[in-house]
Amino acid sequence: MENLFLVCLIPPISIVEDVDEIRNQISEQFDVFESLKRPAHITLCSPLKISSLEQEKKFFNALENASYFKPFTQVLKNFKSFPQHTIYIDVEQSETLMKLQSQIKVELKHIALISNKDVIQFTPHLTIAFKDVKPLVYSLIMKEYKDKNFKRTFNVSGFSLYKHIDKKWRPYKDFLFKNPDHKQKPLSLFD
Repeated sequence: MENLFLVCLIPPISIVEDVDEIRNQISEQFDVFESLKRPAHITLCSPLKISSLEQEKKFFNALENASYFKPFTQVLKNFKSFPQHTIYIDVEQSETLMKLQSQIKVELKHIALISNKDVIQFTPHLTIAFKDVKPLVYSLIMKEYKDKNFKRTFNVSGFSLYKHIDKKWRPYKDFLFKNPDHKQKPLSLFD
């Protein structure tokens, strides 16, 4: 058994529809289609391979532990890029979003699903074109989108888990936030 999972934020359907419209326009105009193979999402943890039922159970428990978090508002604003290969809608780096991503990483480190060397700098973004974007096409897309305005705001009350099934990312499970005050504290000899 080997399963591939993606931990992410999925915006509300109205925002996903707006993003998909942009992705479809870019695909048609610039002949790039790779981004259409994935749901519109903000990655919180790079895809992880889970190879046993025991590891999968620990993984789900770790994500449950990470879901003790207060809801927050997230802003998507304008267009940016990772030069020469990826164009995205910028995700404002609020302190709350950064803490959520960090909390998920800490929980996954506890169960040895990721190590310190796997932790790269988190640059939250919502990809609209990548992988099949060649340098010339990249320049053309950025020329068209770098000065366009885009702003959407949404409430975040949990995060999602997607599973790679039949060569597609499919929704698998949602982790709704739970009150952090209700999280069980680890037992200690000194309490």
